[in-house]
Amino acid sequence: MNTSMPAGKRILVVEDDPLVARALALRLAALGYLIAGPVASGEEAVAVAARERPDLVLMDIVLPGGVDGIDAARVILDEQRVPLLYLTAYSDEERFARARITAPHAYLIKPCNDRELQLAIELALQRHQHEALLRVEAERQERRIDELAATLSALVEGSTDCIFAKAADGRYLLCNRAFERLLGRQRKDILGHGDADFFPAETAARRRADDQRLMAAAVTETCEEIIRAADGGERTYLTTKGCLQIAGQTVGVFAIARDISERKEAERRLRRLSGFFNAVAQTNQAVMHAESAGTLLVDACRIVVRHGEVDGAWIGLLDTDGWIGVVADSGIAGEYLRGLRISIDAQQEQGHGPDGAAMRAGRPAICNDFVSDPRTGPWQERARAAGIAASAAFPLQRAGAVVGVFSLYAGEVGYFDEELIELLAELASDISFALEKFSADEHRRRAEADLRSALARLHEVSARLIGVQEDERRRLARDLHDDIGQNLTMIKIVLLGMRRWSAAGEQDEIHEAADIADRTLQRVRALSVELRPPQLDDLGLVPALRAHLGNTCRHAGIQASFIADDGLPSPPEDIAITCFRIAQEALNNVIRHAGASAVVLELRLAQGALILSLRDDGCGFDAAAAFAGAARGTSLGLLSMQERATLAGGQLEVRSQPAQHAGSEVRVTLPLPGAT
Repeated sequence: MNTSMPAGKRILVVEDDPLVARALALRLAALGYLIAGPVASGEEAVAVAARERPDLVLMDIVLPGGVDGIDAARVILDEQRVPLLYLTAYSDEERFARARITAPHAYLIKPCNDRELQLAIELALQRHQHEALLRVEAERQERRIDELAATLSALVEGSTDCIFAKAADGRYLLCNRAFERLLGRQRKDILGHGDADFFPAETAARRRADDQRLMAAAVTETCEEIIRAADGGERTYLTTKGCLQIAGQTVGVFAIARDISERKEAERRLRRLSGFFNAVAQTNQAVMHAESAGTLLVDACRIVVRHGEVDGAWIGLLDTDGWIGVVADSGIAGEYLRGLRISIDAQQEQGHGPDGAAMRAGRPAICNDFVSDPRTGPWQERARAAGIAASAAFPLQRAGAVVGVFSLYAGEVGYFDEELIELLAELASDISFALEKFSADEHRRRAEADLRSALARLHEVSARLIGVQEDERRRLARDLHDDIGQNLTMIKIVLLGMRRWSAAGEQDEIHEAADIADRTLQRVRALSVELRPPQLDDLGLVPALRAHLGNTCRHAGIQASFIADDGLPSPPEDIAITCFRIAQEALNNVIRHAGASAVVLELRLAQGALILSLRDDGCGFDAAAAFAGAARGTSLGLLSMQERATLAGGQLEVRSQPAQHAGSEVRVTLPLPGAT
């Protein structure tokens, strides 16, 4: 007999036959149990059970009065969890059916011997104890699931990303606070509605078509999209959207959208600065090769409009009567200026604008809201029709005196920021120097000296621009890795943790969500590496070059070889960055244009200089023509490599023999301070 149950358990005996009740009490006492009762009616059983809180109820089914044993058991079980044994002389199916509703632990038929009675009691007590443990564990698991759900909800609600899900018919099922802020609506006004209630018809139709395509293909995609926010402004979002499946069935779509407007604006700003830097470089080339001042001024306007992302530019020179005469223009400037008169005299209405102000003060005059600035009243209607929203005017000097103005127009309010103004001031200074070039021989020599100074300043601006680009790349890479990467890792950890406690039917959904988070994390890490390879900062130049060459060539299907001298010293950071970026650009050119099957990258130290060589077995190209094209702005890659090498005090060489199909080589020599 199993004697694992401890003695001293209190048993409530409910029996209407006094002799049977007394006999049961004696038998149970002999077996080591405590007795509550006996009682002879259902009413008494309910009252004693509430008072005594027994460990088990031994209940006779047939009892006198209006409450029989089954009804009494139902009341007792509603009030407390206690094991129940029915003990009766009746075994008809009707009573069995009623008794089964109360889920008794056993059903004993009178008479029963002591062994049967004790075995039934101990099994009932053990089963009750096991059920109690299961209930405790189940409650613990429910609390854990609630905690995990609360944690996940906090992550979703606290995220600055817009997170939402839609049903297959396009109705929103859930969203977080960030999405509420985007739409400018409360959640109760969003859920149950579709995109047509929040977006223009064309936008809503496009989003609906995308949702249906994703559901049909059961895929997840990441793309950039522009969404008009509740405040009326347009924001750029990096959206990951995929098919939402539950229990293997497609029920809708989910999406996580990150506002990357500031990042896109930073990228646009970098591109704009790069374009103006290119315009400055080409203008300087024009200055050196111009045969006349008129040709130079026309070329300067054309270059700055073509490469500087402005809508119009013009140059005016002051005549003897104090009026500014247009001598060169490009873009919308020609049509806008036709028939206008602009003066330098502040007493005249035509002299109140930025151009006259720049010439009088001898410094730039910026008007970043042209159609609202009171200084531009005479020209606002014409400017509005031409699409001019901002202007910048820079004085042009010759022999120390202001002789003209260099003016630019843009179609965006607030377009001219401090860095751009500084760069354009350098450009205006270069034009001024060019005007000096066409003066007397003495003025020509002075202009040449000033031009060398301007070129030095341009290199400084170039170095600063490259530094800004590298700092921005580093910051973007760090933000992607530390912010988004860590958030995705936390989501993945939470989801994987949920699998331990979730029901079997929920495993697939949790696993799929974890896979989505993992794939998104891998993409974020790849973007971070593209922006700023961690090996360059953590391990140095050689590991960074080896890793970049291997990864890039593997994806392009090109055989790669890397050769480096043993014991190469660690170069200064600016030399390492210059070397890596030139190798990166050269390798990109090989993959895009060379049609090569093999690439060899060498890094060696010779005569105190670091020598980087990238050779391929491709079709080759006309190096001289390529450099000529770079000077005209048709090959920014070569221009960028050459500029980086020059800023580092080095030299770039490009060798190629396209006629022999012998491939090509890009070779850069960078001096190392203190190297032997």
